[in-house]
Amino acid sequence: MELRAYLTILWRRRWLVALVPALALVAIAVQALQYQPRYTATASVVVTRFPQEVPSDVYRYDEYYLYLTNEYTVDDFTEVIRGNVFARDVAQRASELLGTALAPHQVQASIDVRRRNRAVLLSVTANDASRATAIARSAVDLLRERGTQYFGFTDPDRQVIVQVVNEPRDAVADTARTRLIWAVQLLLAVAFGIFLAFLADYLADALHDPEDIRRALGVPVLAVVPMGSERKRRAS
Repeated sequence: MELRAYLTILWRRRWLVALVPALALVAIAVQALQYQPRYTATASVVVTRFPQEVPSDVYRYDEYYLYLTNEYTVDDFTEVIRGNVFARDVAQRASELLGTALAPHQVQASIDVRRRNRAVLLSVTANDASRATAIARSAVDLLRERGTQYFGFTDPDRQVIVQVVNEPRDAVADTARTRLIWAVQLLLAVAFGIFLAFLADYLADALHDPEDIRRALGVPVLAVVPMGSERKRRAS
């Protein structure tokens, strides 16, 4: 089938091609009216263990074990941040910053933590920008102040340095993902409308042009008698 034939079918079923995207646009408009953006605040800290004091005549392995210990410590920090004890402390401090009570389970659900070498990457997502920022700042401050106390290490020789490399200054609305979802919904609606147009034309019994007659009956078309309006146009 030629491209012109495909375009003819789409034009003949244009109401169906337009109806499905129109319904999708209405649904997207309803989603947009009800949409509440989510805000994300990010922070990152670098965790370093204090080097162990050893006699000068002892080989230090170029501090290899220190770097290895740092990576294990970062792994421990990620588990601490995911825990409900840390969430409870963060909720208490963030509540003081906001002036409103936060539940520990709300804080725990809003924090996402990842590690990259010796860095701990925090991401806090909430419905309110100030809440996301307050939780992120409280989490960073607690890590900096208490460090390995969450592990039960109070010995100064077993402490760590928590250096903040990315302060959680503000929260950014995460609208790009939502807009992408809406765009995909609209594209799928257009594709589905085109599919329905071809399906409806395939299931229809009507013959619209000489090519349809030739394919349906298997005989050549010798002449075409134009319709009333087309006949008048040709006569004039």
